[in-house]
Amino acid sequence: MFLHHCVIFNGMKVFKRKFLVFFVVALFFPVFSAFTGEVSGTISYIEGTVDVYRNGELLDWSLVDIGFPVEMYDAIETGDDGLVSLDLTMPSRSGVTVTVQPNTSFYFEVNRKGGKNRAVFNMMAGSMAYKVQKLTSSDSLDVRTASAAMGVRGTEFNVVYSPDGGILVLCNEGKVAVEDKKGIQRYAEPGSVVEKVPEKEIAAFSVDPADLSMYKSYWVSSRDKVFKAGADTFIKGFARQYLTFKPRFDAAYSDMQKIKAVLEKYGSDKSPAQLGQLIQAKAEVSPAVVRMRSVLPVFEMVYYRLKVLEKYHDEGVGMVVIQSGLTSKQFFTAFKNRKASMERRLSDVRYMFKLYNVLNNAAGGGPSILDAPFGGAPAGNIPTGSIPSKN
Repeated sequence: MFLHHCVIFNGMKVFKRKFLVFFVVALFFPVFSAFTGEVSGTISYIEGTVDVYRNGELLDWSLVDIGFPVEMYDAIETGDDGLVSLDLTMPSRSGVTVTVQPNTSFYFEVNRKGGKNRAVFNMMAGSMAYKVQKLTSSDSLDVRTASAAMGVRGTEFNVVYSPDGGILVLCNEGKVAVEDKKGIQRYAEPGSVVEKVPEKEIAAFSVDPADLSMYKSYWVSSRDKVFKAGADTFIKGFARQYLTFKPRFDAAYSDMQKIKAVLEKYGSDKSPAQLGQLIQAKAEVSPAVVRMRSVLPVFEMVYYRLKVLEKYHDEGVGMVVIQSGLTSKQFFTAFKNRKASMERRLSDVRYMFKLYNVLNNAAGGGPSILDAPFGGAPAGNIPTGSIPSKN
């Protein structure tokens, strides 16, 4: 079933679909050493605005349809009217259903570590609800944001990522361990929610299970008010961070481009290379991958935070001077003009990470330099999301 609306383009009527997306995913792990080219899932139903970025490109919306395969590292972004449900099947046949609310950005990856299969959902913005069947000892599921990581066994829970960088975890069933960057853990379970907001320690609060929906709405509204009250300092701070980290990202991306051909040659399960060649290729590409991995978590967090703040700014909230000679209006004008190119670059980096994961496994495995709860960047370099100084 499809809903369409008509728009006029160059004098012609053009029908544009609106989708509600149901991702039905069947992940297969016969060897778990390679994922490139394997189908991780398929779309079963779509409504609302949904963008899918894969291997450095924004996929044609007309291709993103029922039966469309969804792969690891695909960046999926819902618009104001977008809603996504994702059914994930773990190797043990345990199931995970994820419902993604409007204005949410995420991607997922699956890796093997210590004999265990782990699915990781990386949230950059928005709100997602998870329903996880009881996982076996060989499977695990994590949810990560810039400020907290959630570990799950079997449960139903929600994660909300507010514009100011706050995190709220609500649990309907089971228990979720929520850990901040300092290693402090709190548990979300029926009757108790966990929040991590800027400038405050991670904390658990008692909330009646019957009131979770109402509390979530109250929390979102409260964080929105906090943001608007300090919009000028939030926008100024994150814009400055963007201007600082973008040149570092650009330099790291240039280095990644130089090794892309090697990654594409050896980062495939179909590569006929011998083990010695694979080890040599891994050694050749690793320095550039390490550099990008140290930059990406910071830059990605700042970039997606600004995408959220941009919408508020368009409503007239947070008009401010970023620095001498640069207003917030000028900054966001340039930000918008570069957005399509930047989305493709970020997608291209994830594509090269995907290839590196395959190469790493084929070259003997071991700990991956891509595997770290908060992306592997030095903790002191990751912005907290707190209200920046007005200085």
